[in-house]
Amino acid sequence: MVKHTFKTITEQAKDIEENRLSPLTLLEEYFYNISKQHKTENIFTEVFKENALKEASDSQKRQRSGLRKSHLDGIPINWKDLFDIEGKACEGGSLLLAGRISKKDADIVVNASNCGLINLGKTHLSELAFSGLGVNPKTATPPNSSKKEIAPGGSSSGAAVATALYLSSAGIGSDTGGSVRIPAAWNNLVGFKPTHGNLSLNGALQLCPSFDTAGPITRTVQDSCYLYDALRGEKLKVIEESNLNEKKFLVDRSFLTKDLSPEVNRSFEVALEKIRMAGALINEIEIDEINKAMSLASTLFPYEAYNSWKETIENEPEKMYPPILTRFRGGLGINDRQYKSSWRKLTVLRGFFVKKMSGYDSLLAPTCPILPPKVTDLMNSEDYFTNCNLLSLRNTRVANLLGLTSITIPTETNNSGLMLLANPHCEQTILQTAKLLEGLN
Repeated sequence: MVKHTFKTITEQAKDIEENRLSPLTLLEEYFYNISKQHKTENIFTEVFKENALKEASDSQKRQRSGLRKSHLDGIPINWKDLFDIEGKACEGGSLLLAGRISKKDADIVVNASNCGLINLGKTHLSELAFSGLGVNPKTATPPNSSKKEIAPGGSSSGAAVATALYLSSAGIGSDTGGSVRIPAAWNNLVGFKPTHGNLSLNGALQLCPSFDTAGPITRTVQDSCYLYDALRGEKLKVIEESNLNEKKFLVDRSFLTKDLSPEVNRSFEVALEKIRMAGALINEIEIDEINKAMSLASTLFPYEAYNSWKETIENEPEKMYPPILTRFRGGLGINDRQYKSSWRKLTVLRGFFVKKMSGYDSLLAPTCPILPPKVTDLMNSEDYFTNCNLLSLRNTRVANLLGLTSITIPTETNNSGLMLLANPHCEQTILQTAKLLEGLN
């Protein structure tokens, strides 16, 4: 029997459209994969078996009657456990929220359902989404899909691992400082962070409202494009064809390419050489705005995170993993004046950066400066955990700080992604460009 779970969303959707595959068959294949996967409880917080079967059955009826809701009708996806789905637990990877049940669907869940996407289940994440490692000793740590001993990346850890292990067609995560792109890169997937505000976060547990975004984790760039449109409630688009020799890129040599692990450095330089050989222009410069923006991160992120969750945390701080608690409490000593001053500076830097990017399709960088560390090493040292966490987020946070859209695609090096960053609201351009680069691997 053909295993349709190993296909991309684009391929699955075409098979359903042309009646070579039914939504029920596809879902049942995923259930089979889940039943054979070791410790799926470390990946999924819950598999919605009964609900998903009902949704797939309804999708199959629409397929047979020629009344499909969209090209993605019948495709099963997983949701990071911070998006509300009516009647289901939504606990944000934290014991602080144990037993919290959603009263209604998040906006993007509604949009996904309106396209006929199947809600297969909820997946684990870092505690309150405040870590790039994906290691959560308080609830569960999903195994990295390529090697179970290493960190899966976070905070959308389960969303990426479930996708990489063929347990769902894709995952929907959130990205405050890299939480879609890091787990995607560390599991050899595509992770797409749209511009802040382009996807509704109504009905999502928020960490830093000024930086939080939702985004898809998929196998291909076209799959991410389809899901992005679906989550926005828009007509699904096929990425327009273009030529790589017409593209212009920037590379920052002042911050994003410094102090890389040897493997990541080799992976990035090989990718650049492939892009040059394909005829694209690459301009390597030092971008001062990135360094200056990053100097504000230690004020902006802790302030928003702590003030978003202060009351909940301080009522029961003993329920949190100490390094995560310490990171939240980093916002304790930051006052409103410091926060507002940092935002004023960041707003100016954003304007300068947008001008510097004018005429370029995207900025290229390694997604993470390091490869995934071993989980046991992280658990054996709080200092090592903290240092690795900051490193994992180092490059990805640039996009959130500067208000950019960003995407990571796999490279020929395992667990090492190539990241593209582009100006705000340039989603179609970055998707088009990423698809071209995807074809080089």
